[in-house]
Amino acid sequence: MSVIEQYLSQAESLFQSKNYSSARMYARKVVKRDPNNASALTMLGLIYLQQQQLQEAESHLKAAQALVPTSVNVLAGLVRISEVKEDHFAALQLLQQLCELEPTSQQYRYKLAMVATKVGNMALAEQCFDWCVSNNMPEPAVMLNLGHIHKAKSNTDIAADFYKKYISLSGNQYGVGYWSLADLKRYQFSADDISELERCAGDTQLSASNHSLIQFALCKAFEQHEQVDKACQAMLKANELMSSQRPFKQALFSNLVFSLLKHLPSAQIDRQAVHSQTPIFIVGMPRSGTTLVEQILACHTQVGATDELPFMERFALQLEMSGGYQARLNNLTATEMNAFKVKYLAEVNHYFDDAPVYVIDKNPNNFLHIGLIKSLFPQAKIINVVRNTVDNGLSVFKQYFSHGHDYSYSLDGINTYWGHYLDIMAHWDTLYPNDILHVCFEQLVNQPQAQIQRMLDYCGLETQAQCFTFYESKRAVLTPSASQVRQPMNPKAIGQSDKYRDYLPAEIAKLDAIAQKAAQQFFG
Repeated sequence: MSVIEQYLSQAESLFQSKNYSSARMYARKVVKRDPNNASALTMLGLIYLQQQQLQEAESHLKAAQALVPTSVNVLAGLVRISEVKEDHFAALQLLQQLCELEPTSQQYRYKLAMVATKVGNMALAEQCFDWCVSNNMPEPAVMLNLGHIHKAKSNTDIAADFYKKYISLSGNQYGVGYWSLADLKRYQFSADDISELERCAGDTQLSASNHSLIQFALCKAFEQHEQVDKACQAMLKANELMSSQRPFKQALFSNLVFSLLKHLPSAQIDRQAVHSQTPIFIVGMPRSGTTLVEQILACHTQVGATDELPFMERFALQLEMSGGYQARLNNLTATEMNAFKVKYLAEVNHYFDDAPVYVIDKNPNNFLHIGLIKSLFPQAKIINVVRNTVDNGLSVFKQYFSHGHDYSYSLDGINTYWGHYLDIMAHWDTLYPNDILHVCFEQLVNQPQAQIQRMLDYCGLETQAQCFTFYESKRAVLTPSASQVRQPMNPKAIGQSDKYRDYLPAEIAKLDAIAQKAAQQFFG
């Protein structure tokens, strides 16, 4: 046995026994003598990955991939790195290779399905989840995700059947199944359903988060049966439970807004070349009508829709970690702006075979990042959707969000968030006068023809008939508003909170005051 073989054998033995530091030492000795030793490079990559040194891990695994492009260990390691980096398109390609190499692997097929949903490839996701069902994969979440896919396609009955299958298979994690049923806007809870939900609410084996989801579902069920007092009790209990699990970091959010209120546009902006693609950012509070606006504009032949993209938030975090978001934003160089712009467009265009002239980025939270957006894309179109604060606040308070929006689990948090939203939007309006289009949800519902035309004109888009019949579109919609945007405008969405006025008078009075301020600020 050669020296290299001895070192490699020792490294492999140490790696298997989880003695990673010693294994790394022997693997390095191999690479020092044989820089193209794929086994040693792979092992080093996996060790660095285990130690969460992602840059070193990726460097070694890519070097190994160049030597052994069909190595399952190498590809699986790169998948894990892509997952941590949330680079879903890279993960998709790697998992497709793994499924070809390991065609019977349930693990890789399931992961491919999950990544496919994250990049909006619902056909591939459904195909992979169906494969998991056909191959008897013992994972209840397969049923849950098939329910989500059919919800996105507006197949309510099929979605409900999958959610019920998930409930029956999920052990004591069934709260998410019942909430998913509640979040199907056209699903009607029966009296028997309510009895079962009330029984579940008394299950002492459930976690606090599952208890909260049961209460959110009960709120929806009681609302359907016009038992508003019970709906209100369930809503308050759901949020009490969830707020203890996911408290709102109010001071951090307030400090972020206060710092951004000091932002001034950089002189470097005027020196940038205007790109041929124009992003359309749809911002506002969640549950305000942003999905509706997206659906309308996505019907236009020159517009491509993506998802609730995280890229502006990631750029902001990158700036925060390299000197402070606001301070760095004020002093971005033309080179830095161009690098961010190129990175953003490269990520966005993964969603398309042919790059469209306009691309939609519908992340409501981007209202915080309008200064960054206008620095990178001075020509960007920004549509801020504003819904009556009381309707919006109660809608958010009744909604479970799988991630983010932790302020939504208390009415005080919603008030604070709305207040800061108004403050920062007033600042952006001052810095970029007439560059932001404020769309009133209620006006859009009551005067769709005029308001849709107004949005098209603002974006510089020619009038196309299909934008006015957006509800006929077959594109998958992944947000909780999926069913609403399959229907013509419905005025019933206006004033939905009125039923709670007698039960939450003080809280609604505070929201009313914010509503009056918002109406004056945006439309007065």
